[in-house]
Amino acid sequence: MATNTRSTNHLFSQNPVIRRLSKIAEHTGGEVCTYGGITAKLVFFLIVTALGVGAAVFMKMSSGFGGELIFDQPVFEDGASVQIYSNEAMAVAIAGLISIIAPLLAVFIRPTIPVTGSLFCASIGFLLAWAATTFADVYLAPVLLALVITLILVFTMGFLYGMGIIKVSQKLKTFILSAIITVCLGSLLMFVGSLIPFTRDIVAQLAADPVLSIGISAIMVVVGSLLLLVDFDTIRESVENGLPKKYEWYAAYGLAFSVIWLYFKVLDLIVKIMGNNRSN
Repeated sequence: MATNTRSTNHLFSQNPVIRRLSKIAEHTGGEVCTYGGITAKLVFFLIVTALGVGAAVFMKMSSGFGGELIFDQPVFEDGASVQIYSNEAMAVAIAGLISIIAPLLAVFIRPTIPVTGSLFCASIGFLLAWAATTFADVYLAPVLLALVITLILVFTMGFLYGMGIIKVSQKLKTFILSAIITVCLGSLLMFVGSLIPFTRDIVAQLAADPVLSIGISAIMVVVGSLLLLVDFDTIRESVENGLPKKYEWYAAYGLAFSVIWLYFKVLDLIVKIMGNNRSN
C-alpha cells in the first residue's frame, strides 16, 4: 500500500528528478538519506548558482574579458546603450546549451547528478545575471524582485508543510492536477485556434489581453508553489523509508530544480505586470 501511495503522490509533480526518486525502492545496510544531508547538498547547488551569477557579473564588468565589441546600440527609451562582446556572447551560447542538455542527462543518467546538476545551476545563474546586467533598465528590478518573492514562497511552503498546516492530501493533489490540465488545455486550444482562419482573430485578441496573460501566469505561480509541497512530501518519504545516502543528491537537485522553475514563473509574472503598467 505504501508503494502505491508514493506513486500516486508523485504523479502530480512536474519535477522529473523527484518523480524518479519516488519510484526507487533500493535499500542497503549502510548510510541512509537524512534531512541534514539533503539540505547541505541543496545549499551546495545554490552556492554553485551564485557562482554562476558572479561569473556573469565579473565578465560584464571586465567588458567580456577583452573580447571584440559586436553590439553597441541604444535600445532603451532613455537612450541607454547595450554593449555585447564576442566572448560573453559565446559564454551565453554555451551556458544556454548546458542549461538544456544538463537536466536531460540528470534525468536519464542519474549518477551524473552531482556534476550535471552543478552545471545546470551554474548555467542558469550565469544566464539570469547576464540578462539582468546587460538589460539592466528592463530586467534588473524584475530579476531581483522575483528572487525575493521566490525565497519567500519557498520558505513559506516549507514552514506550512513542516508545521503540518498544509498536508499533501488527495484533495490538494486533485486541485493541482486540475489547474495544470486547465492551463494545458487552454494553451492547446489557443494554439489550435491560431491555426484556424475563422478563430485566428479571436485567439489573437485573447493572447493580447494583458489581464488574461497575467492571470495565467499567476495561476502557474500558485501551482508551482503547491508543487513544492509534493516535492517536500516525497523527500520526507525517501528519508523515512531509508533510501541509501547517495540519493541525497537526487533529492537536493530535484528541489533546486523546482525552486528554479518556480523562480522563472514568478519572474514571468512580474515582467508581464511591469510591462502592462508601462503600456498604461
